Amino acid sequence: MREKIKKYIGEIMIITGSGLFSYNVFNFSYQTFGKGSLLKMYGAAELEGIAYYYSSNSLILISIGVMLIVGGILIIRNKNYERKK
Repeated sequence: MREKIKKYIGEIMIITGSGLFSYNVFNFSYQTFGKGSLLKMYGAAELEGIAYYYSSNSLILISIGVMLIVGGILIIRNKNYERKK
């Protein structure tokens, strides 16, 4: 089992990174504002809006996912380069 994990570590990293990245990219939050409730300015009663944002945990996990994907690609490229020698 350990040999198979070592053999396919690049592919495992890409799959794990893709899952982590995809899950957290769609894990955004939003906040609505308008109708004069949050905006304290003249004429704000007609304004409506929505703000989308990521939490700090989601940003960290997105970054880790990208690092795993890039690391997996580099490992696979290195293996292919060594095979050609």
